[in-house]
Amino acid sequence: MNPAMPRMSWVRGIQSLHRATSRRTTAGAMAARHISTTHAACSTKNTEWVRSKLWKDGDAPGAADPYTQRPDEVPEDSAVTRLPRAALEGTDPADKRPYAVRSSRLPFPAARSEAATPKDAGAHDAAYKPATTLDELAEVGTLSEWWDQPGHWSELDQFAAFASPDKVADRATIEVYYRRALVEALALQETGALGEWATQKWAEGSREDLDAALAVEIVAQEGGAVLKGEVAAIADSIKQVADSEAGVTRPERISGEEAAALIEAWDPSWKDIAVNDQIKFALRKRLYQLTGNLIPDAKLGAATTVGHLITLTAKQPKSKRLAEILQKTEELQQLANVKLHDRRVSSIDREIAIGRWKLIEEELAKRDLPSTGLGGLSKNLEREHILGKI
Repeated sequence: MNPAMPRMSWVRGIQSLHRATSRRTTAGAMAARHISTTHAACSTKNTEWVRSKLWKDGDAPGAADPYTQRPDEVPEDSAVTRLPRAALEGTDPADKRPYAVRSSRLPFPAARSEAATPKDAGAHDAAYKPATTLDELAEVGTLSEWWDQPGHWSELDQFAAFASPDKVADRATIEVYYRRALVEALALQETGALGEWATQKWAEGSREDLDAALAVEIVAQEGGAVLKGEVAAIADSIKQVADSEAGVTRPERISGEEAAALIEAWDPSWKDIAVNDQIKFALRKRLYQLTGNLIPDAKLGAATTVGHLITLTAKQPKSKRLAEILQKTEELQQLANVKLHDRRVSSIDREIAIGRWKLIEEELAKRDLPSTGLGGLSKNLEREHILGKI
């Protein structure tokens, strides 16, 4: 602004008047408002109107305002109660242990406590005498030995897995057990018990049960298959699940050579039998129980025949490494100037081959240098020093 120009003093006066007027107006509006914790009359009327519409037969139960009022008289058969949740469940509020621990029948270790001093122990027990030697002290087991003590763990507490712990990798063996599972599932279907036993545990049976299931003939038909043989006996053997199976050893599996011989005698058309969702679920569950192989749900939906299930269950054998193939080659083993290794030959291997690595280790030890690796130091020591980590 040019200092020679005259100033308009009346403009500043108008601005001061406007600020003072707005300040008084705001203060008056704030003073007129008040904070109240009580409900307005209209809110109460609206609440009563809604309650009357929701509960048309007589007066609505409960307090009119459940947030500020509580019923004075609570009937014995009413679900409304004033007791806390801990009192209703019959538990001690001070017990902070998980519900699974509180309801378990296992004797868990006691809470951590502090032993009384000899003076306090003598005040409560007149016959108390403090130990003077190590042999007089009572031995208290550690927590690592708690479950080894008698009465703390029993055979009933052992985990009984549903699936077989040892997976079957042989394709022929898996195919034999698939045929057994198919015969058992069809036997339950023909006897009308598949819907009930599809989700229950089937008896693993013995070797005789396996031979009886494999002896049944499967006749493929359009849209399914039928069995020719002792169908009712096979269905009854599956249902004989004893409670003591947890302690019984699993039956011996069939060998790969025997399984291959059985497959050659069967007609391969049984693998083309179409399976629905119920049969498919029963076959997968049975194979998981007998062989330990489980088909993922994402792959199970694409299977429509028994052959598809066998392909998804039987994994291809791992391909051999090139070193393993070359080591079995007789032509290379006969060459005097050729030596095969199953891994990459490093500089240390070359020094060991000529007998110089032991001398190198001794010289490195004299200089406090690691023979291999970094000796516990990081790769970028300077960066850690700048960051203040060292």
